[in-house]
Amino acid sequence: MPRLPDDSVANPPPIITLLTDFGASDVFVGSMKGVILGINPLAQIVDLSHDIPAHNIRVAAYLLHSAARYFRPGTIHVAVVDPGVGSERRPLLAFAMEQYFIAPDNGILSCVLAAEIDVEIRELTNKQYFLGSIGSTFHGRDVFAPAAAWLSRGEPIESFGPVVDTSIRFEVPRAHEAGGKLIGEVQHIDRFGNLITNISRENLVSFAGADHLSRVQVDLEHASIDGLQRFYADGPEGTLAALVNSDSWLEIFCHQGRAADLVKAKLGDRVEVSMP
Repeated sequence: MPRLPDDSVANPPPIITLLTDFGASDVFVGSMKGVILGINPLAQIVDLSHDIPAHNIRVAAYLLHSAARYFRPGTIHVAVVDPGVGSERRPLLAFAMEQYFIAPDNGILSCVLAAEIDVEIRELTNKQYFLGSIGSTFHGRDVFAPAAAWLSRGEPIESFGPVVDTSIRFEVPRAHEAGGKLIGEVQHIDRFGNLITNISRENLVSFAGADHLSRVQVDLEHASIDGLQRFYADGPEGTLAALVNSDSWLEIFCHQGRAADLVKAKLGDRVEVSMP
């Protein structure tokens, strides 16, 4: 006889994720969690990362979108990489991907919003959902965390502030074909030194055909790679290689080494795929 779901499964606790550049040596993250749990003790808090390079909005934008795809509808994401804290930049609440995103209006939502057509963006203006006293240097604790907690308690999105028609966004580069080649760039360098490009499996299949991916040539400014591997251990140690990773992006790696160091790579470096 099948077991009936218990209440925690039928009515799971709300999820609030945190993505910041705060690190772990101060109490910034802990303070945000304290605010959230003080308002909603039932909230389930998930740390996406607190090791975003300081003030690096583009890295945060990529990782936020990358992680959000794996959360259930209704999840609330709080992203705080906020070099403009205390200035005139607006705090935002967006609904996209069937999830909620609370963040400063500084481009950190660019990748999320670029992937969606039907989005709703509001400015957080209702101080009822902020802490009683708001400082000018820690809106993560004073504005974003309490707003997320109140939202997780079922407060309607329209209560938080008015709809806005525009938000600050940077252009999210797309891979494209030109001159018989597939052109992309390095969009992220992870902690292992792997180069994640903006060339997707779909791009590769469209360009080369599903049966010919092992034959493609991948070129960077100072290196050339023949064919794609199936997994990291397929690549000879200390040698540059490429594969399609678990997020379906073309990735350049070095088995037991750091590809970024081998080619002195940086974000935005051009990557070309061709059929020799």
